Amino acid sequence: MLLNGLADIAGYYDAMLIDQYGVLHDGHHLYPNVLDALEHLSRVNIPVVIITNSGKRSEYNIERLLRLGIPRSYFLDCMSSGEVCYRTLSVRNVKMIGRSGENYGFTDVVDVQSADEAEVVLILGSDTPRLALDDYKIMLAPYVQRGLMAICCNPDLKMITKDGLQFAPGAIAQLYAELGGQVRWIGKPYPEIYHAAYSLIKSSTRVLCIGDSPDHDIAGGQAAGFDTLLVMTGISAGLEMAGIRPVPKFFMESFRWTSLKS
Repeated sequence: MLLNGLADIAGYYDAMLIDQYGVLHDGHHLYPNVLDALEHLSRVNIPVVIITNSGKRSEYNIERLLRLGIPRSYFLDCMSSGEVCYRTLSVRNVKMIGRSGENYGFTDVVDVQSADEAEVVLILGSDTPRLALDDYKIMLAPYVQRGLMAICCNPDLKMITKDGLQFAPGAIAQLYAELGGQVRWIGKPYPEIYHAAYSLIKSSTRVLCIGDSPDHDIAGGQAAGFDTLLVMTGISAGLEMAGIRPVPKFFMESFRWTSLKS
């Protein structure tokens, strides 16, 4: 079903789990009508939890949303895959894979530089286009040979960048598995992040998951037992609705409260 805007169905739900990248913003700027839609959800007392495949902890993602101009009162909380990983991590010495110079907020964790020192590999981000997948293949081979598990804190295979779509941490984790390594996946579409996000709105029974990725947002929301809405921006920009699988309950051209013609 194609919606004019969230106003068409808001009355049927008492909470929403909303993706950020590709739905609310492109990493640098909010999409048009986002603030209006979030303001209306706040007015009708529908709590919003931002649920994101970000290797960074929730606090960082909240700060990003505020910097982009979203008032803190417009969302209840944020749950990132990095936050879920941090809360469940039981080792100290790790090999971190991420973007050069980025702080992922993993305090009390030591980023070691050799396979002999590491207890686990944390795949938090991607340093593309500086590094290619072949570079990661060489980098990760010693850790696979040692039999270390990799924890992927962002299962996305592609990500939106200023240079267009690039390979995301999920593609690096996929490579690790192809090399023979064991991977634990945290984030959409896997269940842990949904359990963590739902714990923030556990009194809610009618939950809608909104995202731009059929493979992550829609598949994950459906597996968690929630209704789903695919926004045709971000990863889904330019796709034909008829060919999208899995099929969400709702489609919407962009994240908005009501029709642009209203």
